[in-house]
Amino acid sequence: MLDQVAQVKWRRCLGDALQLCVSTALASEAVPELPEILEKCRGIVEYFRQSRVAAEQLESAQRDLGLPQRKLKLDCPSRWNSMVAT
Repeated sequence: MLDQVAQVKWRRCLGDALQLCVSTALASEAVPELPEILEKCRGIVEYFRQSRVAAEQLESAQRDLGLPQRKLKLDCPSRWNSMVAT
């Protein structure tokens, strides 16, 4: 039981460290095009979230390609860890 608790705490710390790395990298000015790229990606996600037809086509394409059927997630600055893919 204690081993399981220790593993959960370790994963949480790893997740926090990963989130901090991602946030720092995204805030960096090393890639000046990054904000524009992220906005385009957010626009694509919004399109699929707002259009049921597009969402169904995405699900169909995932199924046809043998990929796991997943919905697109939109990042949210107030939601911890929303930028890191899970």
